Amino acid sequence: MDIILGLGLSFLATAIPALIYIAIIWWLDRYEREPLWLLSVTFLWGAVPAIILALIAQLILDYPFELLGPGLVSSVGTYGITPPLTEETVKALAVLGIFLLYRQEFDNVLDGIVYGALVGFGFSVTEDLFAFLGTLFTEGWESWGMTVLLRVGLYALNHSFFTACTGAALGYARLSRETWKKVLVPLLGLGAAMVFHGLHNLGAVFAESTVCLSLVVATLVDWGGVLVLLVIMLLTARQERLWIVAQLREEVSRGVISAREYALASTYLDRFRTRWRALTREGWQRWRQWGRFFHLVTELAFKKHQLQAVDEGIPTVQLIDRLRRQIGELRAEMGLGAVEVAFCGQCGAAIAPENRFCPKCGHKVK
Repeated sequence: MDIILGLGLSFLATAIPALIYIAIIWWLDRYEREPLWLLSVTFLWGAVPAIILALIAQLILDYPFELLGPGLVSSVGTYGITPPLTEETVKALAVLGIFLLYRQEFDNVLDGIVYGALVGFGFSVTEDLFAFLGTLFTEGWESWGMTVLLRVGLYALNHSFFTACTGAALGYARLSRETWKKVLVPLLGLGAAMVFHGLHNLGAVFAESTVCLSLVVATLVDWGGVLVLLVIMLLTARQERLWIVAQLREEVSRGVISAREYALASTYLDRFRTRWRALTREGWQRWRQWGRFFHLVTELAFKKHQLQAVDEGIPTVQLIDRLRRQIGELRAEMGLGAVEVAFCGQCGAAIAPENRFCPKCGHKVK
């Protein structure tokens, strides 16, 4: 009975916080959320293959340190060197795979942080589960509770933070023109993940000799890094909105979307209100249609920005044309009607027929 109870409580103790944190990260990626199937694969990579590969690599790399016997050098090697090198490398493989194989789903720094964090959460769920069970069966419930408190309370975001550094660097490289940035920045991101991981582990190694001061410093570094990444996510989300506003303005003048649809797509709150009204007044199908519409116009805005930023060439041009066709087909399916566009005589901006003044320069429409 204790085994079943311990297994159940240990699973809940690691799964519930992970689900909460994943939901927060998913919400922060509000304008162009990544495919659920790809996020699931990313999470599962961290939970199973990454754990296995890291353990095999650590067994190999730890062998020279074990030959030294117990001592400070051995502890530094087996805790402060090999885990950061092996674990961050195998976790980074998932993010790199998405970057190379699913490039159209990897748009910027925010996407990199999301994918990196998901790999980290998968890794920490499995690692924590084994740690909880190991502590319970060797030291009892009291030690189990302390382990849960530390790993779920103080250190639940560690693996996500470490690998998000790698993901953020790949996201930065995604929109870089210079070859040296595309190569060097991801390596620096991976290096930062390893350094932060190593600092955390060494904080635990030297905790006893420093009266826990090293562990306190490591914890402050961990949470400081998490806060920095949170700020970066918020700033990147704001930048995404500016891309949408700037890039979709032209689509109004092209007749791809209406001025009203442009306004609705420009803010997350208006998108949420539109879909909520559709769900409560017209049903599930209409809610899904508006969701697909906002997804398509956001993809269109992002691809146009990427074309301008890094000049990705013919494939991106073709994708932009395909997105415009898909938007037109969806508008027809939704019965939104033809796009009517007027133009300001003062600045040339597109104006919705119902507007009396130009939203750009304020000129009165005749």
